[in-house]
Amino acid sequence: MLRESPQGYAESGEYVVPVAALPTTRLPDSPVWLARFARLALGAGLRMLELGVALEAHGQNLLVVLSAAGDPVRLVYRDLADIRVSPARLARHGIPASGLPSRILTDDATALRRKLFGSLVAGALAATAGSAAALRAALEPAVRDLPRTPDLVALCERPLPAKALTLMRLTPDRPGDLWALLPNPLA
Repeated sequence: MLRESPQGYAESGEYVVPVAALPTTRLPDSPVWLARFARLALGAGLRMLELGVALEAHGQNLLVVLSAAGDPVRLVYRDLADIRVSPARLARHGIPASGLPSRILTDDATALRRKLFGSLVAGALAATAGSAAALRAALEPAVRDLPRTPDLVALCERPLPAKALTLMRLTPDRPGDLWALLPNPLA
């Protein structure tokens, strides 16, 4: 395992913060800041998903590079262990999926979307926003300008998946992720 210091991805005056630590700062208190962060995170996550990679972008895996003024400028992602990869989506972009472990491969759109939406929206963004109303207020302007793909439509119109961590811990004989469906703040 190799884990580089995330600070190596920051330019002079910038700093890197795990998304899980954002609620301990005053940054998410600004609706404008939260909407910009949501746009950055959703834009990157949905682009990766369209290419064929569903990141598990929860608050520990996703880090945000902040300007000296605290504005979100870039993202850093770490820990590729639980991503899901779509060979069909990769192939549409001329990228072979050869050599990847079979446990991360799937062309099931629901599984791919659950991985990203459950970790990023129901996890990282919801925890950063702190309430359903604040999450909705951040997501609405963020999704408005994104390309209208089937993945974005699913994000906006279907129930929001959330990983059922307690259920997973209480049923160790059932491997893999278990999901709960939450009301969608955008619906």
